[in-house]
Amino acid sequence: MKRSRNIIMSCTIAALLLASACGSQSSSAPDGTAKPKDDAKAAAPAKPIDLVFYHPSADWDEARFMKEFGDPIKAKYPHVTPKFIKYNGKADQITELVTTGTQVDIMFMSIGQIYNFLLKSKMERDITPLIQKNGFDLNRFEATSVDMLKQIGGGKIYGVPMYTLPATIYYNKDLFDKFGVPYPKDGMTWDDTYELSRKLTRQDGGIQYYGTVMSPSHLAMRNQLSLNMIDPKTGKATLNNDQWNKFMSDVSRFYTLPGYDWTNAEMQVGKQRDMFTKDKRAAMWMPVSTMHTEAELQGMNWDIASFPTLKEAPGIGPQAYPFYFFITATSKVPDEAFEVLSYLSTEPFHLEKSKQGLFLSLLKSDAVRKAFGQESAMYKGKNTKAMLPEKFAAPSFVSTYTSTAAGKIFSSLVNVTTGKQDVNTALREAEESMNKTIEADAAK
Repeated sequence: MKRSRNIIMSCTIAALLLASACGSQSSSAPDGTAKPKDDAKAAAPAKPIDLVFYHPSADWDEARFMKEFGDPIKAKYPHVTPKFIKYNGKADQITELVTTGTQVDIMFMSIGQIYNFLLKSKMERDITPLIQKNGFDLNRFEATSVDMLKQIGGGKIYGVPMYTLPATIYYNKDLFDKFGVPYPKDGMTWDDTYELSRKLTRQDGGIQYYGTVMSPSHLAMRNQLSLNMIDPKTGKATLNNDQWNKFMSDVSRFYTLPGYDWTNAEMQVGKQRDMFTKDKRAAMWMPVSTMHTEAELQGMNWDIASFPTLKEAPGIGPQAYPFYFFITATSKVPDEAFEVLSYLSTEPFHLEKSKQGLFLSLLKSDAVRKAFGQESAMYKGKNTKAMLPEKFAAPSFVSTYTSTAAGKIFSSLVNVTTGKQDVNTALREAEESMNKTIEADAAK
């Protein structure tokens, strides 16, 4: 009888210890991504589902989506069929998809597209409950990309950070060699870059060459002094001030060098990009909005250098330009969608993409960052450490009018560089025009 009681007591203790061990499992995976499933659930056959993705840019087609995201998802989750809706070039495409009831589960886009494509169509979903439920750790991501996300959502979390675009100087080594000018170096200031640009802007053999081309509107959005275009307190434009005046003066000096006598059409960013990638008449290209493919740089002897810094902000690069993945308000499979996004944000997935040179991860991992381009023929021998700054600038306030205001700054720059206006007049009229737009919208 005593022996029986001892056996029963031993079994009870063993059961309690087993239960305690099971109960002490972490609610998140070792990398902080998602809560592991128990064995019973893992053993149950998963229901087949379609997961439909949408990205509002012609830069992506189905083949690229499947290579970078779709095929890995299918390999990881055989029951999930990833599908991709190609952007048709119409700003109201997402509205049409919503109106017709077309399935869209996940939208991915840059921070500059969020208001026009996610919020305007009311497709945002607060995924805070899913983050908490799955023990998903946002602290694994570059801090400013999370700050931007929280600011846009007013504290709510609508998406998951994934990657950012380069902040670098692309340069054509052949043009530097042609004119005997030293290559750009990491750590240059804007003044250093201007001096290089001045030496490279010249005519030769009847061809006009240019030192520098850039995307001014994206540079305004990613400005290194974290200047706001819209005042977060008043909701009005704040473009006509000394700081934006200095920004405009610093940028416009590149375009007012002798030989830059451009028209409005030539100033457009697409034309400037072609001058570097196709015409090969521009020595340096600073898009801060583009990650070039091997095909785009085919036939060019190119390399990269770190983005120039400001004297008043040493060591600070441009602001991050994050791409986020959002689970839509209309998705009927949010849990499954979040599980997929959790997988796409793991360090092993990002490490592989980084090695392939496919995207610049927003994970804080040094291993992921240092691995960029290691397995890519395109980046062999290139200065890949220059793709991202050591430190991003603090984020500016992001508003529904940020993209429009950046367009106003670009138009002002065009007017300044083509001699139609001085800097003060251009910025004053840009601010007045932006405020009229805001007031008109408020009156609707």
